Amino acid sequence: IFGCDPSNTPNRRMDNTAEPNRGMVASAPDEVDFGAIMELMTSKYTVDLVDRHVAAIRKLCKVCCNGFLLRHLEPLVELLYLSVDRFAKGQDLAQALCDFTRVASQPFVSCKTSDMITYGHHLPAFVKGIVSVLTYTLPPTEGPPVEPEAKAQWEHKKNMSERLRIEVAHTLACWARFGLDEDSVELLPNQPLIQAVADSGTPNLRILRQSNVMDAVSASFRSEDSPESIVITLGAIRDMSLYRPLACQITNCGLISNLVHVIRVNLLGSDVLLVAAEVLWNVLELDWDGATEALGQEEVIESFRDFMHAVLTRGYRFKDKIFRNDMMVLLMYISKRVENRSLFASTGLMTLLLSYAVSEKRRKDLQASGDLENNLKSKVLPDLDDAPKKGGIPIINTQEDMEFRTLLWGTLARCCSSEDCAKVAVQCGLV
Repeated sequence: IFGCDPSNTPNRRMDNTAEPNRGMVASAPDEVDFGAIMELMTSKYTVDLVDRHVAAIRKLCKVCCNGFLLRHLEPLVELLYLSVDRFAKGQDLAQALCDFTRVASQPFVSCKTSDMITYGHHLPAFVKGIVSVLTYTLPPTEGPPVEPEAKAQWEHKKNMSERLRIEVAHTLACWARFGLDEDSVELLPNQPLIQAVADSGTPNLRILRQSNVMDAVSASFRSEDSPESIVITLGAIRDMSLYRPLACQITNCGLISNLVHVIRVNLLGSDVLLVAAEVLWNVLELDWDGATEALGQEEVIESFRDFMHAVLTRGYRFKDKIFRNDMMVLLMYISKRVENRSLFASTGLMTLLLSYAVSEKRRKDLQASGDLENNLKSKVLPDLDDAPKKGGIPIINTQEDMEFRTLLWGTLARCCSSEDCAKVAVQCGLV
């Protein structure tokens, strides 16, 4: 409840009993002259001395390198908001904000058992201030200028903005991860940890919900071009999606379509697509109504069609089987919404799935008769008959393949309540 632990090592993790961490308190500053720092940044005589402002903030972060004190939260919030405002107006405070955000990723230090009760109400504003930096660090939409000096400044700003986005993502990841274990979450008798987190969250997840960070994270993630930042942010979103109110926020802020895009650009490549699929799975479980409606769009179902075709025809690794089954779980959830089922037929996804649900002999007969091609019509799908030539994994009797068959047949059977899907199923010989 005091913050987050990026390393999850026992010697750095703070106790949930609110006892002071004496090793950290010993090295933490008892008194920091925040008034002097604010005077330096606001006095009419020193307001323009940006280098001195940066030096003062970086010195503060160096002194507090083991974590900020909970009792300093109110002046920290004031300093943070002022710094972000100056940064938004063009002052080069990026390095200072990087240092500040890096310290914020560590557990807050409690000097008294009552500190969390006394000062904890400032934490949502603190987190909101950290995340607000993302609004002013978006990747540039235009190329660098031609003039050498201006180009150097452009490159510096671009690099520092990326570094700052990475630091914010790391801090969010630390906050979201902290406390996600059976020792930290109160469990009812026979209650699974994941259910307890979904219902009650953790202190940090509740703070993140109060901070309404998801809108800023979503807006930044939408235009993110740094692979490192994407990976770290996805990890943070995955942990946040375990808590039902935050899962609803993921749906409401439109982040679902971005997760589908992440899967598309990493198809059969980086493991990032597995994390994106896990987030979608969490959101579909915890916010079924909102998520299935958001995913019930023709372009989204077409994307799933392309994902399934790629993994079924070109996947060759064990992790491709895992991804294939994850996609089927998502399609199972999506198909539970009645309004989504007709899209399975109109996009060609139903035909594609049916071609792997019938026997090999029936599949070849459908290909020979042209029924598969007719059902796919003008859909952007390569010839299904090319699949064996591309090294797709044969569906045999392994546990993963049996799970795939169960998910596949269950989803197809549910879709057959739609007249359009039933016609395709009859034509392809599912029964």
